[in-house]
Amino acid sequence: MRHLALALMILSACTVRRATPGAPDPDEEAVRATVQQYYRDMSARDWPAYAAHFWPRATLTTVWQAPGETAPRVVVTTIDSFLATTRQGPDSKPVFEERLLGQEMRVTGKLAQVWARYEARFGDSAAVQTWRGVDAFTWMKLEGAWRIVALASVDEPDQTRRAP
Repeated sequence: MRHLALALMILSACTVRRATPGAPDPDEEAVRATVQQYYRDMSARDWPAYAAHFWPRATLTTVWQAPGETAPRVVVTTIDSFLATTRQGPDSKPVFEERLLGQEMRVTGKLAQVWARYEARFGDSAAVQTWRGVDAFTWMKLEGAWRIVALASVDEPDQTRRAP
């Protein structure tokens, strides 16, 4: 009997969020919409709106080979450093777009992981490169706001950046 009473006390202290069967989870829906807005803001080069998707000192990580370097390397930068260099990156050509193709997510409390597939276009009237990639986001929620704490991005396997 004591064990049953103890088990009931423990269960009553736990907060369990149960969605109505078939009803969308509100946090999952919020993250899904926020990811879609992230790609719209990036493609519009609305850098203040883009920056608002990140918590301060959030990181962006990718594998990159700079011109003149002999091998690719992992590059980790903060959101502020990325925004300070958009002139050399996304803003350097008239065509820049990342279009969301699909996303998989897991939401647990105030933490969300999203793997998003995207298609990118970058270039000018002479040539536009296209490729597909994967963004792996870590989002955290505080005071009702979902924001990115870390983003790792890679080209999809066997993707060659190509001009049409």
